[in-house]
Amino acid sequence: MGRELLRLSDTPLHMEKTWESGGVTVLCAEVTLPRCEGKSRRARRFDRYYRQYARAYFQYCAAELFPRAAALMRTAMERSAPWECARATLGYRVTLAQGGILSLYTEGREVQLPPRLTLRRAETWDLHTARLLPLADFFPPKAAVKRRLVRAARETAAAQLDAGTAAYDPNYRITLRRAFSNRNFYLAADGLHWFYPMYSVAPAAEGIVDFSLPYGEAGPFLPSEER
Repeated sequence: MGRELLRLSDTPLHMEKTWESGGVTVLCAEVTLPRCEGKSRRARRFDRYYRQYARAYFQYCAAELFPRAAALMRTAMERSAPWECARATLGYRVTLAQGGILSLYTEGREVQLPPRLTLRRAETWDLHTARLLPLADFFPPKAAVKRRLVRAARETAAAQLDAGTAAYDPNYRITLRRAFSNRNFYLAADGLHWFYPMYSVAPAAEGIVDFSLPYGEAGPFLPSEER
């Protein structure tokens, strides 16, 4: 009999931290990340991953966001201009929980800290082993995964440009290939999604650019209990 699947806790990991400059709170950060039920080795491995992620996010806030927030506060005070405490939040969304697979992505958002930035990161877990699964696991062996996904992204982008529903970098055919990362993917009910960070292939107004491919016999494969 196989091991029982890991299950997410109804109580996620939640942490908050603030930074002050001159006795004034200039940055508030809040993190909400998934956590597993139980105390098994697999559950501890899963939870340790996201605790380390939370610590890394707070380090990013301290090193990158706090100096900017403090400078904005000082400039506003010098000019007697309106000012609000900067905020950074990191949360998550489960996109698929099926066939012993858990897929999700996290997004970090920054408020009152121009330029506007949204950061996304995705993980797909094997709930039998608490191991992260690579993109190649959802395609046949030796499949040209990057080539196939970049081609699909180019076709979608071209159709959107023709319809006037999206904007892309003038050299989008090149940037879609150069900015592709096999870590930037997640699974959902409608298929496999892969995405590009803000500013990498399109103007800021487009945000994070997300493409998808439906499940099929040639891949991507829909996770099943028989996997």
